[in-house]
Parts: sequence; structure tokens; C-alpha cells
Amino acid sequence: MKDPPRRHLANASSRNKKRKPESTECYISRLPDDMLRVIFCKLPIGMLLNDCRYACKSWRAILLDPDFGNLYLSLKEPSTLFIYMKGYTTLHWLEFQGEFCFFHPVTNFIKKYQFVNSCNGLLYLREYRSRNPYIEDLVMYILNPVTGEYMFVPPAEGGRNLETELGGLGFSPQTNEFKAIRIYKLGVKKDLQADVYTLGNGSWRTVGAAPDILESCLFYHWGYMKAFVNGAFHWLLVSMGDDLDQIITFDFETEQFGSIALPEIVEFEGYEVLNLGVLGETIYFCGHDKIESEQSKEIWVMRQYGVVESWTKMFVIENRGGVRNPFIFRAIAVLNDGDIFLKWDKILVWYELETESYTMLGIEGRAIVHEPRFVSLKDDAKGDGPKVSRV
Repeated sequence: MKDPPRRHLANASSRNKKRKPESTECYISRLPDDMLRVIFCKLPIGMLLNDCRYACKSWRAILLDPDFGNLYLSLKEPSTLFIYMKGYTTLHWLEFQGEFCFFHPVTNFIKKYQFVNSCNGLLYLREYRSRNPYIEDLVMYILNPVTGEYMFVPPAEGGRNLETELGGLGFSPQTNEFKAIRIYKLGVKKDLQADVYTLGNGSWRTVGAAPDILESCLFYHWGYMKAFVNGAFHWLLVSMGDDLDQIITFDFETEQFGSIALPEIVEFEGYEVLNLGVLGETIYFCGHDKIESEQSKEIWVMRQYGVVESWTKMFVIENRGGVRNPFIFRAIAVLNDGDIFLKWDKILVWYELETESYTMLGIEGRAIVHEPRFVSLKDDAKGDGPKVSRV
């Protein structure tokens, strides 16, 4: 393995500590507010929220201005932002700007939780269960890590006796509403059903029968087998019999299920799809041939969303030695410049395609791509639903 290229970790966890006010005047505060706004837009999101927001009242007023969020998203430096989870209780901003990696704390919950997915700036979280996570009475949260606001998702109706459950958070651009979907069984021999919850409403509503994806998602690590893009949620359906693998979709606008076929290569015996992901406005999957090229991982991208013929093998990642457990592999994010953010075994890795080199980031845990949202959760959660609280 080559030496790690040009990645510098800026750990700002100490910035959360309380500081004594300094007696010296802050000359940067003499700058006009418009100029300060432009400067703030060049900073990493974690530094902005953890340091600048609490520096002084005038800066806080600028950053809490509803118009600042749109300005920040339009002027911020090109970067890739992740939410990183450590130990099921701690979230961090993990942001890459050029040669630098910025690492800032987000927030802590008292209870343990784990990722479901990220959607348009909101995180969908669920209570962590060390034994069987697919049982009734799971506590679900929706969190905006920028504003520090969260809310509980209403539980299943009394008497439902859910045998198991999986789902995700999505967004309907036509109605400008966040919606959550859950797929569950009422009993061992029952068909799958689907419910939808519109953020802010008081309860779930049934939308009918769901495709039989449960066995596939439970057999594989279902946390990596899903993606939200183009107004729809996607699950990888890995066949347990003679049927072909495919991607099951749920459109949050029409509230209807659909499917997308995978390329013919996955029909060959020995080929394994490892995870789904999002690249721009379309989807990709990562897979490998366990028989012919067990050390290589392939990234296939659907260049035109919904067009099966547009599946294209874009990248091949070679494990040239040094990376332990090459089979425990996930491509978390594929970037436009060809760099790929990986989870290899328990380690987060940055892979540069041009040089075929790895940067071991030195941190263990889970990370998902995330985009900041400066809108209050109270504005997103319309209606008389659960109370919005602050961490």
C-alpha cells in the first residue's frame, strides 16, 4: 500500500470547551456584516456551528438569519460532507475541503442510536438494539444536526404487534413534504405491508401491500442496501432463489412501489452486490465477482436514472495488499472527480482513483453523505404532530 497522500485531519473537538471571554477587541467584528457573511461561507460547517455561532451576539445573529443558509450553500467552498457516528452515541461532521479534512462534533443523545438514512439535510435515526433490531417498539428520531432540533416519530398503533420492520426517510418535491416509510409484517405468515408518515402529522397511514424484500434485507446488512435519490427510496432485493436481483423503489410523490433492473453481470453465479449509493441525481452499486476477481471491487453507475441500458462500470478498485479483510467493503460515496470514500472492514478510507492509493483516515465507525439544512425542523414538521425538541 502506498503512503497516504495529502490528507490533513483538523480535529476541532477541543473547541467545544467553554472559554473565558478575552478582554482584547475582535477587530474582525469591525467588518461590515455583508463581508462577514461571505467569510463565514468559506468555513467548514462544523467550525461555523461550533465556534462562530457562539463567539459573540452579532455573529450569532448573522448565522441565525434565515437568509444565511441559502447564501452559505451557494458560496461555500467545494467540499464533501459526511455525518460520522462513533460508538452509537456521538455524531461528528467529517468534511473534506481540498487537501484538508475537518472533524467537528455535532451532538450527543443519551440513548444509543444508529443511522437509517440522510435526506435533504435531515437524519433519520433509530434506537440501537444490540441483539435483534427488527422488533417492535423501536424508537425513531428525525434530527436536524445544523439547528440541533429533533422529534420522535410516532410508534406503531396499539395492537399492531409488528413482527419486524424496516424503512427510511424521503422527500416529495411536489408537495415540499418529508415522508417516512416503513415496511413490516404483522406475523410470521403474513404478507408485507407499508405505512407512510408525513412529517408533522400525528400518525401513520397504510398505503397497501409491499414487495417481499424483507428476507433479503435481513439476510444482508440492510443498512447498506438502500438509497434515496430522485424523489424515491431504493432497496436492493437480493434473490434467495432463481429470480434475478433487482432494485425495489418507492416514489414518495405517488406513494407507489416500482423496480429497476440491474445489469446482466449480476446474473452470473458468484457475482455479489455489496451496497447501493447515490452519485449526483442517480444511483450506483458496488459489487465483485467472488470467483474470478475476489480482490477487485467494481462501481456501476446508472448514467441515466431509470434507463436500464445506461448501467456503466465506471471504476475498478484493486486491493494491492495491506488492507485487511478485503471482503468487508462498502463504497460510501463516489465523487465526481473519481475519488471514492470507503469503509473497509471497520476503517474509513479515502481512495484516489488516479493514483490507486489509499488514505487510512485513522477513525472507525459509520459515515453517510449529508447536506446541511438551515431550515428549522418546526417549519418542516407542519401540522399537529410530535413536539420538536432541542438537543
